[in-house]
Amino acid sequence: MIKTYSYAKDKDVFLSEHFKVGEFRSFNDATGKLTTDKILIDDNLPIMLEKLYDALDNKYGLKSIIITSGYRSDDFEESLAFGVRGGTHTQGKGVDIICYDIDGKVIDNKVICCICEDIGFNGIGYGGSYSHVDVRDVKSFFDETNGTTGIGSFYSYFNIDKVDDTNNSSNYKVGNIVTINGVYVSSDATEKLIPKVTRGKITKIKDGSRNPYLLDDGNIGWVNDKVIVNNNYLANLSYDGDSIVDALSLIGVDSSFSYRSKIALVNGIDNYTGTALQNTKLLNLLKKGELISP
Repeated sequence: MIKTYSYAKDKDVFLSEHFKVGEFRSFNDATGKLTTDKILIDDNLPIMLEKLYDALDNKYGLKSIIITSGYRSDDFEESLAFGVRGGTHTQGKGVDIICYDIDGKVIDNKVICCICEDIGFNGIGYGGSYSHVDVRDVKSFFDETNGTTGIGSFYSYFNIDKVDDTNNSSNYKVGNIVTINGVYVSSDATEKLIPKVTRGKITKIKDGSRNPYLLDDGNIGWVNDKVIVNNNYLANLSYDGDSIVDALSLIGVDSSFSYRSKIALVNGIDNYTGTALQNTKLLNLLKKGELISP
């Protein structure tokens, strides 16, 4: 259903979790003024924008989706060189948007078009510096930079591989200490960088993303199973006692003297005899998640 709003009265009314009525206003950038107080908005449009928001947030850690052009009054639409009389903007069904990742960088609009295709927008237009999306009834994919229409899929049009990047993140848990040979700037980045720090603690897990593990609250970056070269560290971060035997037993590790001797050796303790000083050193490493496993 298409509803009519007033900018003056309704601009601060939330249509959904992240979008207000005022963002859809009919605004002429050339004059810096509204072209009308009236705003038409199809109920399905903010619903679909929220789906896009969630999809982008899962992939990039979204900062914002900015509506650069929403509803357009008929006279305003007709004054534009590219305006379409009776188009989706004039019906309250379409918007132009720019999407920013968690670092404030613009997400490639070619990627945006592909994701919009995945989540089910019927109308999608590539605008180069922006993306057009709308909730028309019949599929229409197009490239506004060159006038191409009838695009079957933006993946093939832009020669972008559709990657199944599902990751159930079951191999590691928050608190695990891991060693890495690569790192990524975001949870969905594809460019592997050489890490300045090669060992860190998993402090957050974003299920379903390409690089689901955040190390040291972002001070190191995001990683995946392929760049984790080992997890040969024992950890009992919640233990507050003073017995290395108990602490190891609680995490299912052999706490016998013979095995503790092996642990001690790889952690730089020669001639382990089980003294209080030696055991305290092992326990402190275990509590920090830095006890090397033999």
